[in-house]
Amino acid sequence: MKAAGRIAFFYLLFGYVWIYFSDYTISLIFESAEEIREIQSLKGWGFVTVSAVIIFFLLVRELQRQKRVLFGKIESDQLFQVILERIEDAVIVFNLDTWKIDFLSEQVSRLFDIPTKEILIHPELLIERVHESDRERMTHIWMNQLRENHTGLLYRIRMLDGKINWALEHRLFIPTKEGSANKAVAVITDMTSYMENQSKLERSLRENETLLTEVHHRVKNNLAVIISFLQLQVYSSPPETADILEQSIVRIKAIALVHEKLYSSKNLSGLSSIDYITSLVENIKLMYMRTDILIELDVQQLEFNIVDAIPMGLMITELLTNSFRHAFTNGKSDALIKIDFIVTDKYNYELKYRDNGVGFPPGLNYKKAESIGLSVIFSLCSQMNGREVECSSSPNKGVFYHFAFSPKKVIPKDDSSVSKR
Repeated sequence: MKAAGRIAFFYLLFGYVWIYFSDYTISLIFESAEEIREIQSLKGWGFVTVSAVIIFFLLVRELQRQKRVLFGKIESDQLFQVILERIEDAVIVFNLDTWKIDFLSEQVSRLFDIPTKEILIHPELLIERVHESDRERMTHIWMNQLRENHTGLLYRIRMLDGKINWALEHRLFIPTKEGSANKAVAVITDMTSYMENQSKLERSLRENETLLTEVHHRVKNNLAVIISFLQLQVYSSPPETADILEQSIVRIKAIALVHEKLYSSKNLSGLSSIDYITSLVENIKLMYMRTDILIELDVQQLEFNIVDAIPMGLMITELLTNSFRHAFTNGKSDALIKIDFIVTDKYNYELKYRDNGVGFPPGLNYKKAESIGLSVIFSLCSQMNGREVECSSSPNKGVFYHFAFSPKKVIPKDDSSVSKR
């Protein structure tokens, strides 16, 4: 239509120009009526001849342009055809006006195990191949939601030999434009290999989780056996030796508690700071039977990994043991221990510990003290990439420890905290 309009416009414009200028020129050159009639006759023949030549060249030019456009379209269609035939995904183009398949790539036949000709004649065969558990859902989408876009439609295909294949479909609705038909395009990816590998990975993960759970369980049981032997040894040892053995038992229990919590937890890679510290303090208090001492806890939530959980547990164990054994020997009525575990940001946390006991002996330099308990505390702090912020003591007012840690692997949870006595 555009080409015909351009030619008609040019013909009309040429006609007007020819008539006006030819008549004007004739009137200037010829004077007699007889000459003018002869020239007018020749003018008509000249107009027909010239206009025919011009229209011929215009049509040739327009046909060449149309030919280039047509060849470009054919080349584009051929490229599109080659791409669709060579990609691994299956492609179906469905005409919503005729309810027939306009295009079907070879991959569809391989994926559904149905010959291409049969699919074109009977498209319902595709639905019959869908697994029984997914058929109703996919039938509803294929039949009633063709004018909607869909992504990530995962379903199973039952092959003739009974094998189950997995398919992931993306559906695109292309509305009508300039007289073209409404179409729905389905791009289907064979997910069988991916799903089989995923299943193997999940099975391997479950096996590894079971194995790791069993390891934690056996370590916990082995530590329990060691604790039992040490407790038997305590009964037959002199007081000084029994005292050393009891301290060892408390430390081993702190380690065993980590494995116990991991064994009973669904998350084998992390340990809740609230759960672990609370249980640890309760166990140590129960072991020393110090019901006369009030313990206040303010613990913020953090997920420990096992590398940091054990030294942190041992630090708290040493601090509590020192307080139970040395800070309240006179039976103080308002004996108090306060433990604060503070998460400062994503990768940093702090531990504050204080009691209101007798404090360090006068003149004691805690950094040079020969006490194993104190040296273990600061050694464990360094092991967790920690530093001492403050360590102070006042006679009959107790001690105060403040440590800051920046471990490499911590995963903070929410900001919830617990306060217990």
